[in-house]
Amino acid sequence: MSDNSGLSALGAQLLTEAENISEEMRDWRRDFHQFPELAFEENITASKITRVLDSIEGMEVISGFAIPTSVIGILGKDLPGPAILLRSCMDALAVEEETGLPFSSCMPGLMHACGHDAHMASLLGAAKVLSLHRDELKRKVVFLFQPAGEGKGGARILVENRFLETFNIGNAASLHWWSEIPYGELFLRKGVLTALSDRIHIDIRGTAGHAAEPHMAIDPITISSHIVVAIQTMLTREIDPRDPVVVSFGQIEAGYAYNVIPEQVNLWGTLRAFSPKTRDFVQSRIETVAPAIAKAFRGLASVEYTRNYSQVENDFEMVDKVVNIGIPFFGEDGIKMLERPLLSGEDFSFFSSCVPSVFMLMGTGLEYGLHHPRYDIPESMLPFSAAWESYMALKL
Repeated sequence: MSDNSGLSALGAQLLTEAENISEEMRDWRRDFHQFPELAFEENITASKITRVLDSIEGMEVISGFAIPTSVIGILGKDLPGPAILLRSCMDALAVEEETGLPFSSCMPGLMHACGHDAHMASLLGAAKVLSLHRDELKRKVVFLFQPAGEGKGGARILVENRFLETFNIGNAASLHWWSEIPYGELFLRKGVLTALSDRIHIDIRGTAGHAAEPHMAIDPITISSHIVVAIQTMLTREIDPRDPVVVSFGQIEAGYAYNVIPEQVNLWGTLRAFSPKTRDFVQSRIETVAPAIAKAFRGLASVEYTRNYSQVENDFEMVDKVVNIGIPFFGEDGIKMLERPLLSGEDFSFFSSCVPSVFMLMGTGLEYGLHHPRYDIPESMLPFSAAWESYMALKL
């Protein structure tokens, strides 16, 4: 992160104005963090966002477009031409928090472990700062607080309900804080930035029985173990190792007692890949291998494979513009280009597939990564993030 001396007059002014509301942004972030909500359940979060937006002069607020918990703010609604969209997700994760923060989650088993609490606070700060410059806007700015970004496809629902057409969106931008990047640095990539992201559910059925008499049962836990190992073996022996692909199972549900072989096991996992052909191949193999292994052990298995997200593709021209306007903010060495795309999934892809878009990563440089129960963000970065989002809206 550069110091203020390198900023343009406008950039320095925006940063000063954002620093003037830094305590507000910190309080918003902590409030969001303390009361996390899952996808499509962001009712408390939406009401808090609406209250802040309603207090901003010149802001038009629309609640519940396509999704009951969505919140949209608009500055410069009467300006001609296509609008620029600034977007933040709202939902939290099913993670038990272990940060020990005094404002830790009050909701058992739920946590903002992906930074959405900070993203929302930053975007609200940007909205408040931009309202001071609404007479300088060249086009309408749409602030989208989007529900269901964590694997539930909130962006898909908005796009399918003609959100982009309704608000005449010409370009879209989204900023994600990233712990694996040094503090205050901005990372971009032209073209493909994130992976294809899918959801896998395998339902395995056997016959329940006493743990001391496994020969009288058909053990679905053993079957599930063979299925997981077979899928991992398939990835390493049937796919070119130069073609990145990951299948991870993050949830296993089975049984109710330590000494009873259950009747059923459920596995949930995800695929990440860059090649559509590889995705097709892996899906086909999972749908073939899982039932075949279950049958070999006298059980049954069914596969439900859901294609969640396509790839986020950053527009080449927008990336060039971001780099050009971003150097005074981040310094010559503060903006970097990713050599390879991320294996993360991101439903911003539904926007980037329709309008020229840019998805950016801003480094926090902290120890724990996204989705970790001890994940946290540096609140000192909130003013800089809000000023940057404001600057983009005025310059892009």
